[in-house]
Amino acid sequence: MNITLETQPNCRAVLHFEIPASAVQQERESVTSNYVRYAKLPGFRPGKAPKSVVEKKYQPQIREELEQALVRLGYQEASKREDVEILNVVNVKEQVLHDDQSFTFALEVNTVPKFELPEYKGIAVKLPRVEVTEEDVDHELLHLRERFQTFNDVERPAALGDFVVVHAEGHVDGQPIGDTHPDAPAFLKKMDGNWLELSAEENFLPGFFAGLVGINKDEERDVTVTAPEDFPVEELRGKALVYKVKCSAVKEKELPALDEEFAKKINAEWDLERLRNEVKTSIERRREQAREESKANQVISFLSEKLEFEIPQDAVNREAQRRTNEIANNALRQGMDQQAIMAAQEQIVNAATQQARQNVKVDFILSEIAKRENVTVSEEQLRRALAQISVQENIAPKKLLNDARKNGMIDRLRSDLLIQNTVQLLKDQAIVEETEPEKEDCGHQH
Repeated sequence: MNITLETQPNCRAVLHFEIPASAVQQERESVTSNYVRYAKLPGFRPGKAPKSVVEKKYQPQIREELEQALVRLGYQEASKREDVEILNVVNVKEQVLHDDQSFTFALEVNTVPKFELPEYKGIAVKLPRVEVTEEDVDHELLHLRERFQTFNDVERPAALGDFVVVHAEGHVDGQPIGDTHPDAPAFLKKMDGNWLELSAEENFLPGFFAGLVGINKDEERDVTVTAPEDFPVEELRGKALVYKVKCSAVKEKELPALDEEFAKKINAEWDLERLRNEVKTSIERRREQAREESKANQVISFLSEKLEFEIPQDAVNREAQRRTNEIANNALRQGMDQQAIMAAQEQIVNAATQQARQNVKVDFILSEIAKRENVTVSEEQLRRALAQISVQENIAPKKLLNDARKNGMIDRLRSDLLIQNTVQLLKDQAIVEETEPEKEDCGHQH
């Protein structure tokens, strides 16, 4: 068999095959004898019809199967070559069975990128030391107490940190925003009993909360703000907006005391000391996990930055499609409606494509390391992963296994686990430099 390789840009190649008549005849005999064995022809018992009669009756089918068998034969030969590694077949073309009974065809294929691996053992990473202070535990307990906080009505002017219950209508140039800009978000047009926390962080409209400081219950006042440059309604940017506000209540937050009673509220069997210990352990686990993620990200970034090579566009497109579906499904699960997702489609596709390119590149690098290091996936690991999916997706294990065998999920899962195992190998071999513990963003102003 003669194979000619024609390389093309973007990890594409065309392989031209010439299979001699002798090999074609051998395959023809094999295909025909199968037909003779199973053919049901009038006047003959199965398997007893003369070969010439079967050949005549099933000529088109034998021809089609012969060509498919020859393409498979060619592909098997090509996959043994060392100068090209086939990722997948894009197209089979130019199939010709010649008068001399030789057969020629071409395979258009995506190929695995070629690159030289850098030194990947002992990658240097910097990781913060895991250390949990009493102050950290206090911060976490504050978050926990906030989940049980109560709100008490107070008869005094509102201060920062209080909640105010407001009824308000926004105006621009003396007209209600609802009339001039009916498409503006509802909360910019009117507020009807909205609870607002008077925070030093102006996350609503700059100057609006400050304008409510000192307001009393049943008081009415106008609050004027200037719409910022990133205001959702473009025509209103830079304009003075006047909100006619009536305050129906001022509420003060009250946190539950940090005592034995509170500990019992979290878990009936815990005392305060046990609660502090559990919180400390939880912070340690979270920081250990963050440290492991940072370690993985650093070894992957190291490899990605060291290498630049062509990537098959088809692989990027497939991964981009998968990522797009994933982003859209997550948005749906988080309550974003279909219309909003469609409106953000271009952004979603752009983000997915950018991430897909990086994912595919990293997967090729890690697959090459896996090959070199003989990384494997055990059947036990595969079973555990399937059991986990079964629980998460609430699908009976037997049904999941049957579906997974049919839809190629097992191969994809095995491939994902191989990548995970390779990242673990790189993490185990990394050289760690410990840095000072990082302060977590606790979401509180001090």
